[in-house]
Amino acid sequence: MSYLEKVDRYLDSLKVGKSAMVDSWFMMSSPMPILSVVMAYLILIRIGPRIMKNRQPLQMNRLIAYYNASQVFLATMICFKVFKLNLFRDGIIYAGCRYPSNTQNPLLLDLGWWYFFAKFTELLDTVFFVLRKKDKQVTFLHVYHHVIMALYSWSYLKFAAGGEGAVLALLNSVVHVVMYSYYLLSGLGPRFQKYLWWKKYVTKLQLIQFILMLTYCAWTHFSPRCQYANGFTYFICSNITIFLFLFLNFYTKSYKKRNLEKKNIEKEIKEEYDKAHNGVKTNGVCKNGVNNKKENGVHGSDCKSVSNIEESIPCEVNKACGDYVKDGKFFLSRRTPKSVCGAEFDFDSIIKK
Repeated sequence: MSYLEKVDRYLDSLKVGKSAMVDSWFMMSSPMPILSVVMAYLILIRIGPRIMKNRQPLQMNRLIAYYNASQVFLATMICFKVFKLNLFRDGIIYAGCRYPSNTQNPLLLDLGWWYFFAKFTELLDTVFFVLRKKDKQVTFLHVYHHVIMALYSWSYLKFAAGGEGAVLALLNSVVHVVMYSYYLLSGLGPRFQKYLWWKKYVTKLQLIQFILMLTYCAWTHFSPRCQYANGFTYFICSNITIFLFLFLNFYTKSYKKRNLEKKNIEKEIKEEYDKAHNGVKTNGVCKNGVNNKKENGVHGSDCKSVSNIEESIPCEVNKACGDYVKDGKFFLSRRTPKSVCGAEFDFDSIIKK
């Protein structure tokens, strides 16, 4: 038997899942439809930026708003479908264990298809990034996450759907309700920006999700009460671990580095401010009695030394320092009549006039 014949026989075996009902559903008859979509997706990522290089980014704010709203609705619907299964009847620890991997429960299979459909439609996230020329958003984490989730959700529904997948779908869908709600609000304009202070908590929520998933999979794998497909459990755990490290790296770079840069900028601004205002005042005003510079025609030595005073105190200038030009601008010195005319100036004669 040739290599191609072996591959063809293997692909034929993949056409038959554990449920004839699932095999009749959209994109579930064979792996070719989902593999074709994934291949087209990867090709788009490769050639899309080149096609858009000399073109203006597409304006599709309204379309993306509808898309984000539909994702929120879809994730919420999946959560309700999970609770209809009464997964937590036996407690949180053994949630989902009443549905082994060979179950034919129609409600659970229906839940599995809608979850696959959600992962399938989420590939549009990347399409929108490419068409809007936001190529920096198309990272390895982004592409790997979307491709793996689309393939995993299809294969799990086809061959091993059980209570384990339902619990994981619930955790993931709760996170997606929050995440796509954020995307929806952030796309509605600047007036909603002040309500999006919780952006950084979205990534933290995703990290908590992965930790809970790993804990649940490890517990149910070693529990004789839960009969799940070991191969899929290993696959899930390995990918969740990869997701966890990739998201941790993303969180560190995006938020920790940003906070550090913000603190450094604030520190530099404060240092420059302190340097510029450390006892150097203009227009004849001294602070804390420190002024060794001549500013705007005022001699610092004419100011009286005053200690422990927070506010600036104007000082009388008794010397005619003269007007001057600085940086192309003409400045008038602050002078009193006494500084101009001398100490024996007759104020009474001016008043009588």
